[in-house]
Amino acid sequence: MKTLKENKNGLLKRTELVLELESEKNPRFDEVRKKLAERFSKPEENIDVYNIRGSFGKNTFIIKANIYESKEDFENMKKLEITRKKRKEAKKSQEKTEEKSE
Repeated sequence: MKTLKENKNGLLKRTELVLELESEKNPRFDEVRKKLAERFSKPEENIDVYNIRGSFGKNTFIIKANIYESKEDFENMKKLEITRKKRKEAKKSQEKTEEKSE
């Protein structure tokens, strides 16, 4: 596993990583999380692997992950993340309440 980019983000209390991994088969998120925990000496629950991308016919994979300083920081960031689907649902429900009030 080779580190391509490592950025310390003091505001969000995390280390942002872009890694390159050579593997015969697609690595699973939990496998990558374990490897990162061993390499950086952090507990697995503080690590967020959010992207594993491979190219067809190649054995190299680009992995994007964040390592948080504490479990509380990780949980706080997950609460703040809003997915596209949730934003659409919130927008639809807001439009429905506006239609009913008119």
